[in-house]
Amino acid sequence: MKKYELIFILKADQPEEQMAARVERVSTILADHEGQITQENHWGVRRLAYEIEYENKGNYMFLRFKANGTAVADLDKFLRLDDKVLRHLVVVDEEWEERNRVAMAKRRQAQAENREAAE
Repeated sequence: MKKYELIFILKADQPEEQMAARVERVSTILADHEGQITQENHWGVRRLAYEIEYENKGNYMFLRFKANGTAVADLDKFLRLDDKVLRHLVVVDEEWEERNRVAMAKRRQAQAENREAAE
């Protein structure tokens, strides 16, 4: 099973029950493919960087999940066909936290070397 991240944006005028219904539907699709949601983070209504379908605000939801590859195609189809979803994005989560920790360690080491060279 691979780890994935999903972000989708609903139209801002939709009630919270609509967001919960879509998260439940995503959970059902994942369960059908032996997957599960591992993290759920509702970011709330935010201003969009640019207008999408004449909307300038959107209701954001971030999900991390584990699933087989076939689940992503079904999720994409569901979110693409839903007219209340402005945008969505599914990406493979390749241990982001570990990559970030390594990158920050390299950055700190480079900064320390630059300070020593300047002295």
